[in-house]
Amino acid sequence: MSVARTFLFVPATRLVRIEKALATSADVVIVDLEDAVSADDKNAARQIVQRLEPSRPVFVRINAATSDQFHEDVALVSTSPWISAVVLPKVESSSDIEHFRSEASREVDVVALIESSAGIIACDEIAHSGVRRLMFGSVDYTTELDAPPGPSLFAYPRSRLVVASAAAGLPAPVDGPTTIIGDSAALRDETVEAFGVGMGGKLCIHPNQLATVASVFATTLSERAWAQSVMSAFEENSGGVFVVNGEMVDAPLVARARRILET
Repeated sequence: MSVARTFLFVPATRLVRIEKALATSADVVIVDLEDAVSADDKNAARQIVQRLEPSRPVFVRINAATSDQFHEDVALVSTSPWISAVVLPKVESSSDIEHFRSEASREVDVVALIESSAGIIACDEIAHSGVRRLMFGSVDYTTELDAPPGPSLFAYPRSRLVVASAAAGLPAPVDGPTTIIGDSAALRDETVEAFGVGMGGKLCIHPNQLATVASVFATTLSERAWAQSVMSAFEENSGGVFVVNGEMVDAPLVARARRILET
């Protein structure tokens, strides 16, 4: 959960597509019961999910707490122990998380997908509600604000989620998807923008997006070399403040170097 960077959505409507998604390089596969499934197909999709015997743990995005599909989705999660986490969409307060936990009959990790202005304003309390990670639902957010998607619109919500996550001791949040599947340049630009403000991963809607996202979020060789030199100097100096290649290093930089080497 904490080091995953690529999150691949796959509709719950076709078993063969789910199996193909599980065979990709995605750090996490999210089987989608929400937006990717029409109202008429919800029951059939749940039946497919119920029959799954996945080769690795998966996440499932259920329908929102305000949806008439919510209770049936929670019942499915409660009887499917192979579901390692639930992505709860349209989270706008900690009460949405509490609602899910009160309905579910087993403990399961919750990832909060924040998709609205209300959710962004409440992201601090959501981050402290016991969730394992925050995700940014950029598509719904763009629709609500009726503004062109892009770095200007996304800078504020991304930064809010990054700070809220850090303050709550959560991993860096996950950015929303790039919806133009065939535009690799746009995908890289959006991923670089997200990485630059501190996001820790990105939602993907096609397997072809995985390699680009992974490459942007991967720790570079130079970063690992820097981290190793910092930790070596740290051990030699027994802590305190010291200099590595002309750079003053103190406790915060040592902590950053340690995190890099742990990923």
